[in-house]
Amino acid sequence: MKEGRCYEQHDFQVLILSQFAQCRPSTEKEKWELQKEYLRLIREIPQMWEEFVRKNQNIYDRFGYLDVVVYDDLTYERKKLKQGRPKEENTLSHRVTVRLDDESYQLLKQYCQTKNITESAAIRELIQTLKWKI
Repeated sequence: MKEGRCYEQHDFQVLILSQFAQCRPSTEKEKWELQKEYLRLIREIPQMWEEFVRKNQNIYDRFGYLDVVVYDDLTYERKKLKQGRPKEENTLSHRVTVRLDDESYQLLKQYCQTKNITESAAIRELIQTLKWKI
Protein backbone atom coordinates (compact mmCIF):
# COMPACT_ATOMS: atom_id res chain seq x y z
CA MET A 1 0.00 0.00 0.00
CA LYS A 2 1.24 3.49 -0.87
CA GLU A 3 -0.15 6.86 0.10
CA GLY A 4 0.52 10.17 -1.57
CA ARG A 5 -0.74 13.67 -2.22
CA CYS A 6 -1.74 14.22 -5.84
CA TYR A 7 -1.99 17.76 -7.16
CA GLU A 8 -2.19 16.70 -10.79
CA GLN A 9 -2.26 13.67 -13.06
CA HIS A 10 1.53 13.27 -13.02
CA ASP A 11 1.54 12.79 -9.21
CA PHE A 12 -1.22 10.20 -9.53
CA GLN A 13 0.69 8.38 -12.27
CA VAL A 14 3.88 8.27 -10.20
CA LEU A 15 1.95 6.88 -7.23
CA ILE A 16 0.21 4.15 -9.24
CA LEU A 17 3.36 3.14 -11.10
CA SER A 18 5.50 3.07 -7.97
CA GLN A 19 3.01 0.64 -6.43
CA PHE A 20 3.02 -1.36 -9.67
CA ALA A 21 6.83 -1.53 -9.52
CA GLN A 22 6.53 -3.68 -6.40
CA CYS A 23 5.45 -6.59 -8.63
CA ARG A 24 8.41 -8.83 -9.45
CA PRO A 25 8.12 -11.40 -12.25
CA SER A 26 9.44 -14.88 -11.54
CA THR A 27 9.21 -16.22 -15.11
CA GLU A 28 9.69 -14.84 -18.60
CA LYS A 29 5.96 -15.14 -19.25
CA GLU A 30 5.14 -13.08 -16.14
CA LYS A 31 7.64 -10.48 -17.28
CA TRP A 32 5.78 -10.06 -20.59
CA GLU A 33 2.42 -9.94 -18.82
CA LEU A 34 3.70 -7.21 -16.49
CA GLN A 35 5.01 -5.22 -19.43
CA LYS A 36 1.59 -5.39 -21.10
CA GLU A 37 -0.06 -4.36 -17.86
CA TYR A 38 2.39 -1.45 -17.52
CA LEU A 39 1.54 -0.19 -21.03
CA ARG A 40 -2.18 -0.55 -20.31
CA LEU A 41 -1.76 1.50 -17.13
CA ILE A 42 0.15 4.22 -18.96
CA ARG A 43 -2.75 4.52 -21.44
CA GLU A 44 -5.51 4.43 -18.82
CA ILE A 45 -4.08 6.59 -16.05
CA PRO A 46 -5.28 9.91 -17.57
CA GLN A 47 -8.87 8.60 -17.63
CA MET A 48 -8.49 7.12 -14.15
CA TRP A 49 -7.30 10.50 -12.85
CA GLU A 50 -10.13 12.43 -14.52
CA GLU A 51 -12.73 10.06 -13.13
CA PHE A 52 -11.14 10.16 -9.67
CA VAL A 53 -11.12 13.97 -9.64
CA ARG A 54 -14.71 14.11 -10.91
CA LYS A 55 -15.79 11.75 -8.11
CA ASN A 56 -14.02 13.90 -5.49
CA GLN A 57 -14.51 17.30 -7.12
CA ASN A 58 -15.59 19.15 -3.99
CA ILE A 59 -12.46 18.12 -2.04
CA TYR A 60 -10.17 18.80 -5.02
CA ASP A 61 -11.68 22.26 -5.52
CA ARG A 62 -11.37 23.11 -1.83
CA PHE A 63 -7.77 21.94 -1.26
CA GLY A 64 -6.28 21.74 -4.76
CA TYR A 65 -5.08 18.17 -4.19
CA LEU A 66 -6.31 14.71 -3.29
CA ASP A 67 -4.69 12.38 -0.78
CA VAL A 68 -4.70 8.95 -2.43
CA VAL A 69 -4.19 5.44 -1.08
CA VAL A 70 -3.09 2.83 -3.66
CA TYR A 71 -3.39 -0.81 -2.61
CA ASP A 72 -1.31 -3.79 -3.75
CA ASP A 73 -3.95 -4.84 -6.30
CA LEU A 74 -3.74 -1.29 -7.80
CA THR A 75 -7.14 -0.26 -6.54
CA TYR A 76 -7.16 3.25 -5.13
CA GLU A 77 -9.30 5.52 -3.02
CA ARG A 78 -9.22 8.94 -1.47
CA LYS A 79 -7.70 8.99 1.99
CA LYS A 80 -10.41 10.03 4.41
CA LEU A 81 -10.17 13.50 5.92
CA LYS A 82 -9.39 13.58 9.59
CA GLN A 83 -12.08 15.05 11.75
CA GLY A 84 -11.10 18.44 13.11
CA ARG A 85 -11.89 20.03 16.40
CA PRO A 86 -15.63 20.63 16.79
CA LYS A 87 -16.84 24.21 16.48
CA GLU A 88 -17.65 25.97 19.69
CA GLU A 89 -20.89 27.85 20.07
CA ASN A 90 -19.12 30.99 21.28
CA THR A 91 -16.19 31.30 18.90
CA LEU A 92 -13.58 33.94 19.54
CA SER A 93 -13.40 35.42 16.08
CA HIS A 94 -11.90 38.86 16.75
CA ARG A 95 -8.23 39.37 17.52
CA VAL A 96 -7.08 42.54 19.21
CA THR A 97 -3.42 43.44 19.69
CA VAL A 98 -2.53 45.89 22.43
CA ARG A 99 0.75 47.55 23.41
CA LEU A 100 1.20 48.12 27.14
CA ASP A 101 3.75 50.03 29.17
CA ASP A 102 5.71 48.12 31.81
CA GLU A 103 3.50 49.23 34.70
CA SER A 104 0.26 48.20 32.99
CA TYR A 105 1.73 44.88 31.90
CA GLN A 106 2.95 44.08 35.45
CA LEU A 107 -0.52 44.92 36.76
CA LEU A 108 -2.09 42.57 34.20
CA LYS A 109 0.36 39.77 35.08
CA GLN A 110 -0.36 40.22 38.81
CA TYR A 111 -4.10 40.08 38.18
CA CYS A 112 -3.66 36.90 36.12
CA GLN A 113 -1.56 35.24 38.81
CA THR A 114 -4.00 36.04 41.61
CA LYS A 115 -7.02 34.85 39.57
CA ASN A 116 -5.04 31.97 37.97
CA ILE A 117 -6.23 32.84 34.45
CA THR A 118 -4.60 33.70 31.13
CA GLU A 119 -3.96 37.24 29.98
CA SER A 120 -6.63 36.91 27.30
CA ALA A 121 -9.21 35.70 29.81
CA ALA A 122 -8.34 38.56 32.16
CA ILE A 123 -8.78 41.14 29.42
CA ARG A 124 -12.13 39.56 28.45
CA GLU A 125 -13.24 39.74 32.10
CA LEU A 126 -12.23 43.37 32.40
CA ILE A 127 -14.06 44.23 29.17
CA GLN A 128 -17.21 42.55 30.53
CA THR A 129 -17.09 44.88 33.53
CA LEU A 130 -17.45 47.77 31.07
CA LYS A 131 -21.00 46.59 30.25
CA TRP A 132 -22.18 47.80 33.62
CA LYS A 133 -20.51 51.20 33.24
CA ILE A 134 -21.96 52.09 29.83
